[in-house]
Amino acid sequence: MNKFSNENNLPTMSAINNNVLPIKNALLLPSAPIYSCQLDGKGSAIAINEDDEATIKRPCWLHLDFKKKETIDWINKIDILPVLAKKELIKPNQISKEIRFDKGILVVLKGVNFTKNELPDPIVTFRFYITDNLIISTRHQQIDAITKLKDNLNDGIGPVDVADWLIQISELISEQVTLSFDNVHNKIIKLEALVLNQRRLSYKDIGKIRKQLIVLRRLLSPQRDIFVKISTERISWIDDNDRQRLHDISSQQNHYISDIDSCLLRLASIMEQINSFLAESINKRIYLMSLFTIIFTPITFLTSLLGVNLAGIPYSDAKWAFSALLVLLIGICIASIIWLKSKKWM
Repeated sequence: MNKFSNENNLPTMSAINNNVLPIKNALLLPSAPIYSCQLDGKGSAIAINEDDEATIKRPCWLHLDFKKKETIDWINKIDILPVLAKKELIKPNQISKEIRFDKGILVVLKGVNFTKNELPDPIVTFRFYITDNLIISTRHQQIDAITKLKDNLNDGIGPVDVADWLIQISELISEQVTLSFDNVHNKIIKLEALVLNQRRLSYKDIGKIRKQLIVLRRLLSPQRDIFVKISTERISWIDDNDRQRLHDISSQQNHYISDIDSCLLRLASIMEQINSFLAESINKRIYLMSLFTIIFTPITFLTSLLGVNLAGIPYSDAKWAFSALLVLLIGICIASIIWLKSKKWM
């Protein structure tokens, strides 16, 4: 009866409740994976069958939906996973992290599913435990990077071993982030062009772009450190060339973090210009209203003065009553001017 072989004498993949099962039967448990294959070492994938064994040259990859009860039960039963790895593989809310174990590593990565005409892009979380001959990955949402990796395997340009799988999935997740950032960057360029032409802009659109930039920065910052950490750890199945490729991914993400910071500053500048244009527009309207006020104030004064009814007020029969009213009005005007100047409002 064949099973997943382990050159390091680890417990076998299909050891469930101390019952050793053939590979094919093990994969037909209720926790049937979303995708399963065995890397052929040449960039393609082959179906896992009971006549094969998982080796360093031909590792197996199982991709599962951690929300399914069958998957949770299956992960909790298999005895090749560390207890902490089991918890992390089925934990719903995760942050990006990397945990080193004796025989493998557990990595949690976050990414986006790039959508061309929508912002913000959906956030996806991808978890996987990887050893020299086995990969167990879990997710709930569909992940475009995984779809692309499966397409690469179908086209014969996929990973040849577990280290190559780790690098390719990291590159594909980073590629989705790159597409999302480039889309946001192009929108910022258009916003800047509209601002220069003094066109009206939607604060809602600016808010969506700013939110997407913040999300991307929160994704990239911890994952940059994860790739640096993996590239510097002495893992037997990762050679110097693989470490350099991981370091390049980290450097690229660091470059995008700097670009995101720059874009956030550019958005702040756009907001300042919009507020400046808005203030200028309001000032022009107030100035125009002031001109109308200046024009109509003397006319209003004359009509009010000539239409005043002196009958019934004290001294209304005196000849000097009208003259006294004029003097009173002039006195009020002079007193108002003196008060405004004392307050430095004029």
